[in-house]
Amino acid sequence: MPKVGVIAPHSGFGKIAGDLAEELGINLVLKEFNQAELTGLLKSWENGTAIEAVVTGEAIAAPLRENTVLPVITVQTSGYEVFAALNRARAVGNRVVLAEYDYYVARYDLMNFTAVLGLNVRVLPYREKEQLVEMLQDMRNEVDAVVGTAVTAAESAREVGLPSFLIQCDRGAIRDALENAVQISRVRRRNIKLCRSLQAVLNSAYDGIMAVDERGNLAIFNPVAEKITGLPVNQVLGEPVSRVLEMSALCKEIYGDGGPACGEILARGELPLAVNRVPVSLGKNQSGLVITFQAAGKIKQLENKMRRELHRQGLVARYRFSDIVGRSAMIEETIREARKYTRSDAAILITGESGTGKELFAQSIHNESARRGGPFIAINCAALPESLLESELFGYEEGAFTGARKGGKQGLFALANGGTIFLDEIGDLSPALQARLLRVLQQKEVMPVGGQRVIPVDVRVISATNRNLQEAVERGDFRMDLYYRLNVLHLHIPPLRMRMEDLPLLFKHFFQRLAGPERMKELQITDRVLEELKSYLWPGNVRELEGFVERYVALGEEDTANFTTFRSLLQKMKQNHHAEASIHDKQVLVLKLGNMEEMERQIIEQAMELVGGGKGELARVLGLSRTTLWKKLKKFGKTS
Repeated sequence: MPKVGVIAPHSGFGKIAGDLAEELGINLVLKEFNQAELTGLLKSWENGTAIEAVVTGEAIAAPLRENTVLPVITVQTSGYEVFAALNRARAVGNRVVLAEYDYYVARYDLMNFTAVLGLNVRVLPYREKEQLVEMLQDMRNEVDAVVGTAVTAAESAREVGLPSFLIQCDRGAIRDALENAVQISRVRRRNIKLCRSLQAVLNSAYDGIMAVDERGNLAIFNPVAEKITGLPVNQVLGEPVSRVLEMSALCKEIYGDGGPACGEILARGELPLAVNRVPVSLGKNQSGLVITFQAAGKIKQLENKMRRELHRQGLVARYRFSDIVGRSAMIEETIREARKYTRSDAAILITGESGTGKELFAQSIHNESARRGGPFIAINCAALPESLLESELFGYEEGAFTGARKGGKQGLFALANGGTIFLDEIGDLSPALQARLLRVLQQKEVMPVGGQRVIPVDVRVISATNRNLQEAVERGDFRMDLYYRLNVLHLHIPPLRMRMEDLPLLFKHFFQRLAGPERMKELQITDRVLEELKSYLWPGNVRELEGFVERYVALGEEDTANFTTFRSLLQKMKQNHHAEASIHDKQVLVLKLGNMEEMERQIIEQAMELVGGGKGELARVLGLSRTTLWKKLKKFGKTS
């Protein structure tokens, strides 16, 4: 039960309050009004005795409110009680003084009372007891009795030899005041607890926080704001914001024009600040302003910490465009096109043969996009069975299936929220999963397996395939609507055989990565030797070349003058591939060196030998349209 303090205007008030407190079970501290001791008493109640509310008479409430932050609940004096006191005084005489504190505003009709009772009543306002005694002494022979609301009036009348009559307070009114004090104390206790919690939050925040209330005064100024601005909180809290801005040029910059701002950067030498300003509504036609600000360096530290955590979880993209090796016009054009795609959040479909580096481009796009601070998650759609892939992509709820993890599992789409998900081998997705993926792309939400709720996600989808999805759509193996959702932006990675000039660079890159730069210097392999790599078409693309270099590093070069090991490994690869080549896989081998036009002629000639005379089959094997094939055959004189 809250502790309530009662300051009684007279002993009768105090006795009634004490009896009621015992009846109601209220923890009461009772004091009689003494103006000289009032300030000290209230301070001790605030700081030492845990008084949570004060109950007093209406006539003496004003000085209490001026001297305490505690809530003051008053017992109002009714007209009936005043009338009763005047009626008792009439038995002594009809010349009556009504002594009241000068700050008390009466709510009763005194003129009506005097007319009914036939009294000559004179209102005598006073502030100090000595003042009242002096005034009563001066009019001693003109007064029959004194009526008052406080014991001070009775004591003063007794000193000058006049009878006195106190205005009593209604028992029911005192009871209501005590019960209200208890309720107000409980609410105040909750509010204090809430304020302390809020203060703890403000004090623990990493941001500087300033808040301006509806009157334009500074209502919040936390320790970080003190540290950054150099202004002590006790000098600015509660002050008009205009005055605070005059005290600090930095505060003036932070406040700006008082309008909304998000991530505004203030250049302050070595300490740039990131500032956010948010206007808040505080009721009808009233508004305030909340300002948060922080050193931009700390924001960078948090970003780096988040990146380290993502890296620890493996949810990062490691490669950038600078990691893509190649100087050929074809690869440089592909990189330029990919860089353009970093400006958008649209879905990207990356096509190209196996081993061309599709994920390398996907990671590079992510790392140069606005999502680079978010996670990057890659999954091979062909590596998992349909049931497992579904739960991996979309997650599952607890008990969704036998063996489901307790508490469920978050899906990769949810994990990738705010970042990028890379779906490799998208052409191998089953029809059922195609339908679920389409919903994710359309609605931007996922539903875990066995779940009854949808989870909103903000994810950029980059997919890749080495299949011809257009043909899969025509055959009915791939949904047309999903194809167009995935293929908003299209990036084709050229095969290695179409950028043979990059072979020496790629060889050196892989060799140095595997063996180190010192070993590369020792080897002293010449560009002329590396040109021999162009005699092989590399159907496995960059991945096959990396494997070749790895074997070469593992075996070591036996003859650094003639590079016997290098040439032997390359010759074996060509022989093995030539032996495996058949009409079924339609692969050809270029054994002669020359420019691109010469190599193209060799490819067409070998393909004609393998296929025979059918132009349609020849076009299919070469991956050309009939029109393009006809033009090339005509150029090389092979139309007959």
